[in-house]
Amino acid sequence: MEQETETSAGAGGERSALRHGPAGNQPRPRVLVSGYYGFQNAGDEAILYALIRGLESCRPGIGITVLSADPGHTAGTYGVRAVPRTDPRAVLGALRACDLFVSGGGGLLQDVTSLASLQYYLGLIALARMLGRPVFIYAQGIGPLETRAGRLLTRTVLDRVQAVTVRDTRSRDLLRELGVRRPPVEVTADPVLGLELEAEWRTRGRELLARAGVLDGRPVGFSVRPWNGDADYTAALARVADELGAAGYRPVFLPFHHPGDLAACRAVAARMAAPALIVEERLDFAALMGVCTHLGLAVGMRLHFLVFAALAGVVPVGLPYDPKVRLFLDRLELPAAVRVDRVTPDGLSRAVAAALARRGTLKESLQARLETLRLEARRTPAAACDLLPGAGNGSGMSKKPVRP
Repeated sequence: MEQETETSAGAGGERSALRHGPAGNQPRPRVLVSGYYGFQNAGDEAILYALIRGLESCRPGIGITVLSADPGHTAGTYGVRAVPRTDPRAVLGALRACDLFVSGGGGLLQDVTSLASLQYYLGLIALARMLGRPVFIYAQGIGPLETRAGRLLTRTVLDRVQAVTVRDTRSRDLLRELGVRRPPVEVTADPVLGLELEAEWRTRGRELLARAGVLDGRPVGFSVRPWNGDADYTAALARVADELGAAGYRPVFLPFHHPGDLAACRAVAARMAAPALIVEERLDFAALMGVCTHLGLAVGMRLHFLVFAALAGVVPVGLPYDPKVRLFLDRLELPAAVRVDRVTPDGLSRAVAAALARRGTLKESLQARLETLRLEARRTPAAACDLLPGAGNGSGMSKKPVRP
C-alpha cells in the first residue's frame, strides 16, 4: 500500500503534523478533501489552493488531507497531508480519521466524462456517510447528467449529505429537478474567486513575459483546449490573433492542461499568418494567474483562464465550449463571444472588437460584480467549518444536523 504523504511547509505555509491545535489542549479537527487534484490542471489546482486557504482562515490549526493522483506533489506544494486517490486502504483510512468529508470544488458530479467518474465521486460521498462522517459539497458545478443512472445516483447520494453549495443557479436548479430535498442547496461562487492576488504571482508573471519579450507589446492572452465539434474554432482564433497582432497587441497562448492544451495552441498557431508565442513550459496556477495580471484582454475557452483574468481586472472574452463557461460570464454580466460549436472567424472578430471598444465600461462592471462574487466565494469555507466539531453556525447558511 502507498503511504500517506505530508510536509510541514508548502504553498499554504508552515503546519504542524501534530493532532492538536495551537493551544495544545484540544484535538484539531481533520478534513478530508476529494476532487480532481494531482493531475496538474491549473484550474483545479487553483481551486484546491483556494479551498485550503479558506478552511485554514476559518479554522486555524485545521488538519487537511487531500485525495490526490500525485500525493507527493500535492503535499509538497500545499503543505497538507495527501493520500493516493485510488488506493482503497489509504482512502478508507483517511475517511475513518476525518471529522468532515469535503467533495469539491469543480465539476465533479457529471457523467459526460464517464459514468465511472461520477460513480467514483459519489461512491466516496456514500462511503463517508456509511462511516457516519458529515459531508459538505463545496461550490461544485453540477452536471451535465445525461444518463438515467447518473441522475438517480446523484439524487440518492446527495439527499443524505449535510450541506450542498454550488457555484451557479443552473446547478441548484438541476438538483431541485432531480429531487434533492433534504440538504440545503446554496449558491455561492467558484472558490478561486475568493483569492487575493499575491505580489509574488504578479512578479512571476512579469518576469515570464519579460523573458519572452512581450511585456511592452500589450499582451493579449489566449486559452485553447481540445474540442471535437464541427465548427472550425482554430481558424477563428487564428484570425483574431493575427488581427490583434496587426493592431499592435502581442498574442500569448497559455496552456492550462498539458499535453492537450499545448497541442490545441499549436494547432491555432499553425494557421496564423504571423509567428505565435506559445508558453510551452508547464506553469503552475500561480504563474498563470501572474501572467493574467499583465494582459490587456483575455480570449479563451478554459473556465479558469477566464476566472484568473477576471480576478486580475482583465476583461475576459469567453468562447464557451461548456455551459459552465457561459454561466460564469452570465454571473459577471459579461457577454459570451460565441459558442464554440457556432463560432466563425467573422463572429469572433466582431466580439473581440466590441470588447476592446467597450473595455473601460466592461471593466467597471466587472469590478462591481466581482466584489459580490468574492464575498459569496468566501461564504463557502465558513459554511464547511460550521460542520466541524465544536463549531457554531456563523456563516448565515442554513444547516441540517449530522445524520448517521
